[in-house]
Amino acid sequence: MLISPQTEFNRRELSYDIAIYGAGPAGIALALALSPTGLRIGLFEAGGLDPSPIGSDHPYHGRNYGLPYSVAGTRLRYLGGTSNHWGGWCRPLDAYDFAERDYIPLSGWPISRGELDPYYQGALDMCEVATADLGMQAFDYDFGYEGFLHRSVTEMRVKNFLFSAPTRFGVRYRQQLQDEENIECFLDASLVSLLSAGGAIDKSLVMASSGSTVSVSADCHILAMGAIENARALLHSRVANGSDFVGRCFADHLGFTIGKALLDFDNRYFMHTVREGAHLLKVLPHLSFSEDLLADWELPNFGVVLDRRQRLSLDELGIGVKGSVDRLTSSYKHEFRVLIRLESAPNPESRVTLTNESDRYGVPRIALNWKVSEFDLGCMDKFGSLLAPFVGRNGGRVKIEARKPKDGSGAMGSYQAHHLGTTRMSADPESGVVDSNLRCHDLSNLWIAGSSVFPAFGFANPTLTIVALSLRLAEHLGRAYG
Repeated sequence: MLISPQTEFNRRELSYDIAIYGAGPAGIALALALSPTGLRIGLFEAGGLDPSPIGSDHPYHGRNYGLPYSVAGTRLRYLGGTSNHWGGWCRPLDAYDFAERDYIPLSGWPISRGELDPYYQGALDMCEVATADLGMQAFDYDFGYEGFLHRSVTEMRVKNFLFSAPTRFGVRYRQQLQDEENIECFLDASLVSLLSAGGAIDKSLVMASSGSTVSVSADCHILAMGAIENARALLHSRVANGSDFVGRCFADHLGFTIGKALLDFDNRYFMHTVREGAHLLKVLPHLSFSEDLLADWELPNFGVVLDRRQRLSLDELGIGVKGSVDRLTSSYKHEFRVLIRLESAPNPESRVTLTNESDRYGVPRIALNWKVSEFDLGCMDKFGSLLAPFVGRNGGRVKIEARKPKDGSGAMGSYQAHHLGTTRMSADPESGVVDSNLRCHDLSNLWIAGSSVFPAFGFANPTLTIVALSLRLAEHLGRAYG
């Protein structure tokens, strides 16, 4: 049921089997997947049913000491969380993303892609992703267009994105949360602190905007508030940070326009609709390389979109291609923007910390120092130099334009508002915050859900994997506590 703390916090003390803080995709997926166990679940959402203005006193304001980044503007504080501004892009992480790669420090997950595969199908269902009955195969499926580069170059691959409507979790699952008798979903209920004793969380303190406070005890506490807020809660509560990795390795996916291409075939590496049997699918194929080639060249994962802008003659292009590329003829009529979406390397110096300024709940505001590593920037040059010969081998031409900042002060390109890292998963307690089952190494009854646990990031949008990990965690907790 949905509850307003303005009327219900007079109880002062609440007790559950499982307490979940944050009702975005991770928290809602967890609560609904756990509901059939009959466990008593408390779900605490800091916002209401609708967005509130981000005024000067809003808790999401903070300081930014690194690259330009909107600390407040990339988060949402109401039922459904950031699914409320999600574009619906879906792709699972690749097996390559889970592997330890010695050329990418701190890479590697303590679980494999195969261990997550059983939960991806449930995530597709919950995110309402159409796959034309292809299921998970749709993400690497060749939809049959002639002229695709990956068809004629064995080292190349197609990596498709499919799309949710997008599903707004707070709208789509609101009635189900209301109907489940063993779920109490509190709105306007902000986690203030976690109190620990004897290697476990003893209770939490949750506050409404009115100032009324309640203590919450539970056998199991789960943070599902996003990478910035999960780190903020742990740092403020001074728990689960024996490794000093809480807040570290903050990352976001980057998009770079690295140049332009001239191609004379009917390219489809951009968003379009395909017919598969009786189904119409919206799909965005990305051009990429095989895992063997990525490993040989010591590259992170990536995908390239060749976005067709217009048909122009060579004389009209005006981008220096005609004079700089040998044997370019007027038969090349299609101009494409070459856009690359890149996996960032984990960087411990890119981090969330706390300031001396507190919000209206008494919780310190965050300071974000987002950094893009030299490894990431260096990959831009490498990708361009490697991509051009493959395109040229198949009748096209590529003009690479320098994108690396001249003074080293920032990264060219744009971030995607995908908050990643900060409470990373690790087999070794010294190199992360949670174990392979998402339980904090330092505390026996505190778990963390969401993309903050990603130890390495791939280039795919995180929502589908967030939900898959939440379903996996729900199954684990159901066995442990059900």
